[in-house]
Amino acid sequence: MLKDPLFLTIILECAALLIMKEREPLFYVYWIAITTLTNIPANLFVAFVFSGTKPQYYITVAVIEAIVFALEFLFCLAYTRDTRKSAKYSAVCNLSSFGIGSILLLIL
Repeated sequence: MLKDPLFLTIILECAALLIMKEREPLFYVYWIAITTLTNIPANLFVAFVFSGTKPQYYITVAVIEAIVFALEFLFCLAYTRDTRKSAKYSAVCNLSSFGIGSILLLIL
C-alpha cells in the first residue's frame, strides 16, 4: 500500500496539515479531493506519457509539481479566501509529499 502514490500523498499531506494545525474536518475532505484531482493526472502523465532522458524527467517532474502547486493553491484559495494560508498549505503539503515520497521511493 505504501507504494501507491495517491495514498502516500494523501497521508503525507494530511500529516502536514495536522502539523500546521488545521482543525476543520471538512477542509481535510476538500484537500483530499484536490489532491486526488491533481495527483492522478500528474502520475499518469509521468508513468505513461513521458519518455525522455533523466534530465528531461527531472525537468518534467519540476514543471508538473509547479502546475500542481498552482492548481492546489487556486482550489485552496477558493475554499479559504486566504492567500497566505493557501500558499502556505500548497507549498508545505507539496514539498513534504514530494520530498518524503522521493526519499521513500529511493528506499523502497
